[in-house]
Amino acid sequence: MNKQFLTFTVAGLIFMVSPTRSPETVLQPSETMTRQDRGEKVLNSLSGGKGLPPHFVQLQKDFPELADMTLKYSLGDIWAREVLDNKTRQLISLAGFAAQGTMPQFKVHAQYALNYGATPEELMEVIYITTVTSGFPRALIAAGTLKELFQENNIKFPVTSQK
Repeated sequence: MNKQFLTFTVAGLIFMVSPTRSPETVLQPSETMTRQDRGEKVLNSLSGGKGLPPHFVQLQKDFPELADMTLKYSLGDIWAREVLDNKTRQLISLAGFAAQGTMPQFKVHAQYALNYGATPEELMEVIYITTVTSGFPRALIAAGTLKELFQENNIKFPVTSQK
């Protein structure tokens, strides 16, 4: 069986068992807002109601098109979905950033996770899971970044978790 046939067959099966709603229905939260409005609402929530975070304002100055794509797609279409609560979304994102080794984003989103009520113990669990999914080197790098964030937030370190 050739790869192209297999690809089309699998795609067809996925299409056949998928719900019969349009992509707009899936991506739109219950509110009727533009993609940009939803993105700005998410950013305001991430900043704790302080408006656009400074790193995003800088992105708008340096790379306006990238900022626009981030605002409308990443935040307005994806981040604004209502399936996951904000804390869960942050914890999942942290695992992805740790796996990729993208510590600037890891640190920013770890702060957002704390803002949304994640506990230091929950953030530590992300590090422990990273050892399994992405290896000890990535987990160790993320652990160092998390320690910095804890110190900046006056969170007692080391954090001990339930075993």
